[in-house]
Amino acid sequence: MERKKKRLRLAALLLAAALALGLTGCESLKDNVANMLGFSSAEEVDTTNWAEATTDPIMLPDGTDATAQWTNVVANGTLYGVYNGIWTRNTGYFQVSGDSLTITACGTAEGVQEYKIALWKKVDGGAQYVDGSTGYIHTDGSNYRFTIGGLDPAAQYRLTISYDSSRYYLYGMFKAEGIVG
Repeated sequence: MERKKKRLRLAALLLAAALALGLTGCESLKDNVANMLGFSSAEEVDTTNWAEATTDPIMLPDGTDATAQWTNVVANGTLYGVYNGIWTRNTGYFQVSGDSLTITACGTAEGVQEYKIALWKKVDGGAQYVDGSTGYIHTDGSNYRFTIGGLDPAAQYRLTISYDSSRYYLYGMFKAEGIVG
């Protein structure tokens, strides 16, 4: 029993020494101890695709009901959308005219500081998320823009506008440039 206590004390002492060295700048030892304990000491990288601010306005086509809860209109190769009081919505399917789609959007909301717009590709039996296509839009009422590349003009796509809240609603609009129609 005494031998087991000594081993535990020695292990605790070694762990304390390793942690102390790690805190004082001995990065390689800190990394080794973290890896032995099953942790990664590498810093997590934020891969959120924040849309960039733009002064380009979103001018809805004549006759578009800007007060509708949800509406989509296609005009001159652009898909326009309006949302008033939603959590999430999908557009209908469309095709792109080239290999990219440029989205400009604005929105306001309570409670959450951003919402997202993501692209989904039509596949047999449903839709498949297009990797890396989610753009995050701040809910400050300003216009933001992002581009999704690497698209197939022969495929059909839809956009999903979503807002991570079950208490508050999203209000805004978007335009997606580069579609057939």
